[in-house]
Amino acid sequence: MDTRCCSFYVLYMAAANASARGQRSAIMSSSLRKFSGFYLTVDCRSAGCHGERQFAIAELESFYENRTVEQVLRAMRCKTGCGGRVLATWLETGPILNARVRPRRVPLLGPDVRG
Repeated sequence: MDTRCCSFYVLYMAAANASARGQRSAIMSSSLRKFSGFYLTVDCRSAGCHGERQFAIAELESFYENRTVEQVLRAMRCKTGCGGRVLATWLETGPILNARVRPRRVPLLGPDVRG
């Protein structure tokens, strides 16, 4: 899409009004920097591991500079022993955002993803 014809705000709002698949695609291809204040919850889905882990996106951005959400998820590995890849992921509102809006959990990867 040619971004010279309209502002970034218009393009971002189009993604917000898109289908669930369109929203996931827009989130996955966006820079981590755009989601400061949110949390990324990940799970390798292995039976022997500790389950879901939650990371503040602001902290991930300081480590994975100038990367998209998708690039970070591909680079992440399970730290608790199995070394597996991330197989389920959710974007969640953080505590500061929860005070202003209702808590939300958006599935990005895994069995909760539909459509």
